[in-house]
Amino acid sequence: MNIREIVQRKLAAVVAEHSPMPLPDVIDDDDLLDTFGLDSAAFMALLAAIEAQVGYIPAAILEGEVYPETFGELVAAYAGAHGE
Repeated sequence: MNIREIVQRKLAAVVAEHSPMPLPDVIDDDDLLDTFGLDSAAFMALLAAIEAQVGYIPAAILEGEVYPETFGELVAAYAGAHGE
C-alpha cells in the first residue's frame, strides 16, 4: 500500500468518526481538507492514525512549516518526508 492509499484510508476512518460529512467516493488532490468537516482535534487524530501506520509525522508539519490545506498537500508532505 502506498502513502496516498494510507492517507486516504485513514482520512475515511477519521471522517467517519469525527464528522457528519460523508466522504466522497473519489478524492482529488485539490480537495480542501476543511470540506471533510474536520476540526483541529480531528486533524490531529488523522495525523496520529497515519503515524500509527507509517511510523512518523513529517517534521515540516510538526514544526509548523507546513499546514496542509488540501488532500494532495497532505499526501505530498508524507511522500516528501519519506522520499517517495
